[in-house]
Amino acid sequence: MVSDKAANKAKQSLSFRHHPKQQRSQARVEKILQAAAKVFWDVGYDAATTHAIAQQANTAVGTLYRFFPNKLAIFHALEKRHRQGVEDIQAQLMSPEVIHQPLSDMIRQMVETFAKYFESLGPRVVYIQYYDQPELYAQFDESVDYSYIRRFAIALRIRNPKLPIEKSELIAEVCHRSFNALFLRALRSEPQHRDHLYQELQTLLINYLQTYDAKCHKLSETQLADPSTAAPIASDPTYLDITLNPRQQVALSHIQQHGHLTIQTFEALCPERSRRTLQRDLKRLVSEGLLITTGDTNQLTYRPPAGR
Repeated sequence: MVSDKAANKAKQSLSFRHHPKQQRSQARVEKILQAAAKVFWDVGYDAATTHAIAQQANTAVGTLYRFFPNKLAIFHALEKRHRQGVEDIQAQLMSPEVIHQPLSDMIRQMVETFAKYFESLGPRVVYIQYYDQPELYAQFDESVDYSYIRRFAIALRIRNPKLPIEKSELIAEVCHRSFNALFLRALRSEPQHRDHLYQELQTLLINYLQTYDAKCHKLSETQLADPSTAAPIASDPTYLDITLNPRQQVALSHIQQHGHLTIQTFEALCPERSRRTLQRDLKRLVSEGLLITTGDTNQLTYRPPAGR
């Protein structure tokens, strides 16, 4: 574990020394970050110096220190940018229009999207460094890793609502760990070998997931245009006439497996949404007669009606 002293130092390094507000300042910061990525890639984080970064950026080291107190602050700026980049890709890849594609298309899009993203040196440096010196990081840790696993597990259950939650999370973890291991190797390889590894990764994931994947219903053009539009659960005839969004499908899938659901559990299953949004999802299921509630207002338990 990182010591309190190291944690405080890392937290302090997250801030710019001087926030770049003017366009010229923003351009200088961008130039410094690009130079830092190049130096970190060429010589490694430990051997890199602020003087080398300034030289690569063709700027005075004093100018660098106007914005960043040390090289860790520069690295954290790259890390923060990478975290936002990954979050944006996750949002794109976990969208209904991607999740409801044929399995091979979904996996291919995932691999190709990240392959293109890591063509940029900044994300590549931050990604690889995590497996060498995780103690440097302020934006990434195991909890972030598991949040990505849970998101993919939700996508798997949307594709196959009969998949138990525990099994979906285990499958998602296998995919996530395999993805990271092969991507790490690919990014350290020559371009031709890298492309071969990307292709084999697609084959590996598709073949592995086929066992657990159910044939998904096809979304209409209207639904594809509006991700909030619901999709029916095709695997259970009880719900064929009710349109549900992916979160509501997850809720019913959990209840089918466990017999009940609380808002706290629902939040853990769908961490990307606010409690208010999730409560609206459950309220609609109750109004449609698909669920009933028991317990006090602040401690409701959602269950299927008698006979379901």
